[in-house]
Amino acid sequence: MRKDLILPALALAGGAGGFFLRRWHWAGAYQPELGLFASGAPSLWALLGLAALLALAFLLLTRAKEGPEDFLPAFGNPGAGQMAVFAAAWLLLMFAGAAGVVDGIRGLRLWRSAPEMYQMSVPAARMLSGGLCALAGFSILFMGRMAYRGELNDAACRLAPLPALAGVVWLFSAHLQSGIEPELLKYGFQLAAICLLTLAHYYTAGFLFGRACRQRAMFFSLLGGALGLLSLADRPDLFTASALLAYSLSALNFAKALLRSTFGPPWPKRLEGRMPPAEEEHADGA
Repeated sequence: MRKDLILPALALAGGAGGFFLRRWHWAGAYQPELGLFASGAPSLWALLGLAALLALAFLLLTRAKEGPEDFLPAFGNPGAGQMAVFAAAWLLLMFAGAAGVVDGIRGLRLWRSAPEMYQMSVPAARMLSGGLCALAGFSILFMGRMAYRGELNDAACRLAPLPALAGVVWLFSAHLQSGIEPELLKYGFQLAAICLLTLAHYYTAGFLFGRACRQRAMFFSLLGGALGLLSLADRPDLFTASALLAYSLSALNFAKALLRSTFGPPWPKRLEGRMPPAEEEHADGA
């Protein structure tokens, strides 16, 4: 069984199915006059059931006794498709960073005009989260570049923890934004997705620091990617939507590479023998 194809496809299908179930939940169970969801709605049980089935499937199908322990053996992929996805995630995170900073500046202006009505911590956390997301985008791009070229870079290795750090600040900012909302169902799926995606990037970076946890990295990446796509049904603001999509794409991309390096099949010989760019340039010059 090609787990490197089936499990990412299952995560994408689960995320898409969850998206439509979540829209059904908003349309059929939300009571705008009360600001609450109706209890016992079939759409909620369908959502929870789908999330539980995905979690169980990923938990059982990512179990492996042996596998790569270092970053390049785990995530090395000479295919250009993976690098294109990382580049897309980088662009999305740059956009998310700009949107977060703009939102933070707007919020600070409101706080200055009426400090008794607004909290400074909310726009400050959003601005910090936006700046860190932009830096995290470069980290994901450089990590993808290392995986594509098959060579480690000191600067990229130092930047590797940034996506997880940005995720922690993003989670804190999202909690501040929604902390006064009494209805947990309005933002609960988003918080769960942010938490899982943060853990996914944390365990991915761990391969660069001798802390390889293959099953956790695969599980959190797959489930986090599915919940990230599901959470887009909540129609979040531009910052949150861009960051969710970027983190989900990069997590699923890392998971696909790790699944292949763990469960096979090996890369084709023509790709295994691909020379690093420096050697290719030397060969061309010769």
